[in-house]
Amino acid sequence: MLFFILGGIFVIGYAFIALEHNLKINKSGTAIVIGSLLWLIVDFFSHFEAEVGEALMHETQEIFSIVVFLLAAMTIVEILVHYRFFDWIQDKIMQKKISAPALFWLLGIMTFFLSSVLDNLTTTLIMIQIGRKIYKNKENFLLFTANTIIAANAGGAFSPIGDVTTIMLWLAQKFSAWQIISLGFLPSLTAWVIPQFLIGRKIKHHEEAEKAHKIEVEGEREVIKPYWSIVVIGFLSFLLPVVFNLIGLPPFLGLLTGVGILWMFIDITAKKGDDHYREGQVINMIQKVDISTLKFFIGILLAVGALSHVGLLANLSNSIFGTEFNLNRLIAGNVALGFMSSILDNVPLVAAAIKMLAATTPAAIWVLLALTAGTGGSLLVIGSAAGVAAMGQVKELTFGYYLKKVTFPALLGYLAAILVWMALYFWVL
Repeated sequence: MLFFILGGIFVIGYAFIALEHNLKINKSGTAIVIGSLLWLIVDFFSHFEAEVGEALMHETQEIFSIVVFLLAAMTIVEILVHYRFFDWIQDKIMQKKISAPALFWLLGIMTFFLSSVLDNLTTTLIMIQIGRKIYKNKENFLLFTANTIIAANAGGAFSPIGDVTTIMLWLAQKFSAWQIISLGFLPSLTAWVIPQFLIGRKIKHHEEAEKAHKIEVEGEREVIKPYWSIVVIGFLSFLLPVVFNLIGLPPFLGLLTGVGILWMFIDITAKKGDDHYREGQVINMIQKVDISTLKFFIGILLAVGALSHVGLLANLSNSIFGTEFNLNRLIAGNVALGFMSSILDNVPLVAAAIKMLAATTPAAIWVLLALTAGTGGSLLVIGSAAGVAAMGQVKELTFGYYLKKVTFPALLGYLAAILVWMALYFWVL
């Protein structure tokens, strides 16, 4: 009965989140209520035993690391905005006077490959800032943002460090770096290119450069110069999580270290009297971070943690994959898990799959799991960290808009990617 109660509450809460725009109830508040309520119910059915509290404390460790990582990433992005890096990118692109469709492809390529080095969430935050500076047409910007989610998720799926789930599988030695890249690149590329092409056809064909606001100084175009010292430190900060992860420390500590270095550098430089540095001190940048998005993450992760604690996710995984090796069932199970990841967080789903699948499972199957868990989240806007962050950054990007405009192209890309993986898998064998 507990499964039905928890599942029912989660589904009802999910409906409230999906209908946020219509109900005028912020999704962050809904998520927090769901997460708290599920744990209260679990505690009640456990007769208020200390075990539940200990499990919740363990769950909050993961939540803490994710929230701190998000807060640090958002802060660095705001710093890069203030110190004119994105203005410079915009200026360089506008000088080329690229048409909107060509610009759409250029930014998509940047997103896909950047996400394989940075995580998909950070890449999405960065690209949205670039797109906001470039796109002046509202519909084009919304389509660009939605496509950024798909490109970031796909780009992170073929890299051992591109997504939380690929890092989990890589560190668990389920595949090597070469295996995930060689078997995952073409399927991931397919998962991005097909939606990119279909969504790109909806881009309005006019020159964005002609609509761009241009700053003129005494009749001449202003030469935009970013503060390169800040930009370099900022991007090096995004590499620190990878370094920290390789030496056995949590990635959030690396990014947090980068924020601290930036903070000290900016404060020291601000003493020289530069107004731009004083205005761009980190204490001011933090105030611009969208805290409601972080609260949404907290609520959702609390809810998923409760479902995982009572064994609901493990039971789902067992019913999908079975207990014996069966290639067809494994493939079908991974495809189904991808659809589930469009609703549930892919991290606990992958964690459950790691425990349920046999140790002798071929590396190619684990690559498929990384692919489906990573790109399946693109089917719905709330199915991935990139999508949730994009909703927080772009208020007009609602659940309904994404479902209407983007879900079908993303679905075609998802299914085609699986077919490409199958062709590679059976060819390799």
